[in-house]
Amino acid sequence: MSIGTVIFAQNNTGIDYIKLATFTAQRVQKFLEIPVSVVTDTADLIPSGIFDQIIEIPTENCSHRPFHDGMMTSKSFEWKNVSRNQVYNLTPYDTTLVIDSDFIISSDRLKQAFSRDVLFQIYKTSVDLCDWRDTLSYKRINQYSVPFYWATTFVFQKHPIVEAFFDLVSYIKHNWLYFKTLYSIDSEIFRNDYAFSIAIHIMNGKTNGEFTTDLPGNMCYILEQDFLIDIKDSAMSFLIQKQNRKGEYLAVKTSDIDVHVMNKHSLSRFIDGGSGV
Repeated sequence: MSIGTVIFAQNNTGIDYIKLATFTAQRVQKFLEIPVSVVTDTADLIPSGIFDQIIEIPTENCSHRPFHDGMMTSKSFEWKNVSRNQVYNLTPYDTTLVIDSDFIISSDRLKQAFSRDVLFQIYKTSVDLCDWRDTLSYKRINQYSVPFYWATTFVFQKHPIVEAFFDLVSYIKHNWLYFKTLYSIDSEIFRNDYAFSIAIHIMNGKTNGEFTTDLPGNMCYILEQDFLIDIKDSAMSFLIQKQNRKGEYLAVKTSDIDVHVMNKHSLSRFIDGGSGV
């Protein structure tokens, strides 16, 4: 049975997702020791010798959203993150780990997921490295609605039930106006997290079903208002926004913890050899 990782990398005018995916792929190969394939709409920009397979897809219609770089800076760019529903048909592996290009692997914890005979594993519980922010929006898709699941990272096996799940995600995506209204979602743009959460709710029979299993550990993250400072082997350093102190930050360090680094500008600067600030 083949095991591998798939990363989506579609550049926009402000962020080089291919650069991020290349860096992340090397971290996967180091800590998890499995091959990595990339899904992109610009295969000619993919560096050679890094990825197991390069899977090219057409660019889908995209919206725009603001991308923050710390608390003081924000610019609007294209949001090319609507193709994840296709991964079941795109993956070349029997068991697939899907991760965002800004999900930085710094441990071998996710190896545990590959030894489980489970169809679908995903993060539901999450930890903000900032200890004062309101995290309710990452617990439910709205305060009265269904549980929130992170489409940032998940593991699935090829199976008709899982195929049905991705067909359902596709249906939700193509009827997003209806579902965002039905589930009282404020976001105007389509988000994989919301679509996955709704699809899991339906697959569970709209109860506390057993379609999903939690991935090992928790989803740890920093927001776009924070900065990545440094990565050394399995250790990472961040600047996390202070409460009620605009433009002021608190230093935080992690070790052997995978972290979703939402400030892609900061991650990009670090990859280029500088500080993330």
